[in-house]
Amino acid sequence: MSSFRIYHLLLGAAVAAAYFTSESTGVPHAWIGYGVAALVMLRLALGLAGKAGFGWQRLRLRRAGHNAGRTVLTHPLVGRALTLALLLGIATAAGTGIAMDRGGTLVGQSIRAHESDEQEHREADKHDESLLAEVHETIGNALLPLAIAHLLWMLIARRDLALFLLFWPKRRRSPAAVTASS
Repeated sequence: MSSFRIYHLLLGAAVAAAYFTSESTGVPHAWIGYGVAALVMLRLALGLAGKAGFGWQRLRLRRAGHNAGRTVLTHPLVGRALTLALLLGIATAAGTGIAMDRGGTLVGQSIRAHESDEQEHREADKHDESLLAEVHETIGNALLPLAIAHLLWMLIARRDLALFLLFWPKRRRSPAAVTASS
């Protein structure tokens, strides 16, 4: 499970960095976006390989019987839906960013570095790219509220797991509690 914690930390940090650098920073934002895309592809590969903690069965939106003591807000289906929406949003934002860049950043020719030189070549693609840009920006802006909702749900419904994923030290049970539970 520690590899999942490290992955979770890296993905969260990369998405936050992409969100807060925004497209106005140009090439750094694009490189961070490629890093996010690489992490999404790694998650997909690890899930398909059956690596512990990365399995896709945990994200299936199925009702798994009666959950005693769960309210509508703390039901596991809510957590799965939030996590799935977050992953799909991250993948969509990364994918649309790469589609707009067309791999230019990878070869040192980002569309942001030479926008004025390529203006006449890009007129034909302007409509398609503006649609991609709108989707990229809209999904990118939706990621922050989704991440906050995910974090809040985890802290409410799965507090121990949330603290574990945030590298919070485990609370030690008092000797009296250990004796009482035996």
